[in-house]
Amino acid sequence: MQRWIADHPDALGSIEKETYFLVDPGTHMYRPDKHISQGLSLWHEQFPIPSGASPKVILESTPAYLYAETALREVPKLPTAPKCLFILREPGAQIHSLYTYFRDNWDWVPSNMSFANFLEHARNKTHDFKGNELAAHALEYGSYVDYLEPWAEALGEDRLRIATFDQLKADPKSLVRDISTWLGLDPTFYDTYAFPKENETYAPRNKALQALNVKVRQSLPKGRLYNAARSLYRRLNTTSRALPMDEEAEVLAKLSQSFAPANRRLSARFNVDLAGWPV
Repeated sequence: MQRWIADHPDALGSIEKETYFLVDPGTHMYRPDKHISQGLSLWHEQFPIPSGASPKVILESTPAYLYAETALREVPKLPTAPKCLFILREPGAQIHSLYTYFRDNWDWVPSNMSFANFLEHARNKTHDFKGNELAAHALEYGSYVDYLEPWAEALGEDRLRIATFDQLKADPKSLVRDISTWLGLDPTFYDTYAFPKENETYAPRNKALQALNVKVRQSLPKGRLYNAARSLYRRLNTTSRALPMDEEAEVLAKLSQSFAPANRRLSARFNVDLAGWPV
């Protein structure tokens, strides 16, 4: 979604999709030298406006802002009165995706930890996942309505928009046209847009090479060189991720069902179509 909106001629996306500028201190994403506590001017560096351009919409996409007290405090009072879009994935699927991503593509989750064990540790708070709070609090964070209600109160209904990952996958053109209209952009741009895919899920072929990749990429500055190196690595050492095995799928189904009460509250409070979600 970040890419699709940023490609609009009247929009400008941040250099880094996730700037982390408004995350909470003490979280694994916190960068003290690139944080709102050091002043808003540092954020401006993420949005270099080309000469002669005058974008109507400037955007960045840090999903963890949903849970960040700093973002909740600072965003509503920014002088530009920004709008906030939250795209939600069915909680069980989102948690399973987080688990596999942090296990296979980083090292926050041990490579030998099963999904069932991951959930047990997250539920009982018996693993710190190397300080990654998204993993440690995965189960609480799946109850989206508890975090969206304070955002709605702080922003007001007209500055808050909720969509689902299912909508994005099923009909991206209709969703983006609708969102672009909400943002004040001309939706006809998307009539002939190709909708390129970003951040597709993958699994590493060689775990040793992936471990080296994790160490190296954290020190590389984001930009063209980073993107080229990432593209080359993915061609050489990644493959499509397999579907969950039967035992894991059963664990996932039970997990998804456990969020039914929270999903019902979400649907009722925000009038969100949760077709396909346990309710």
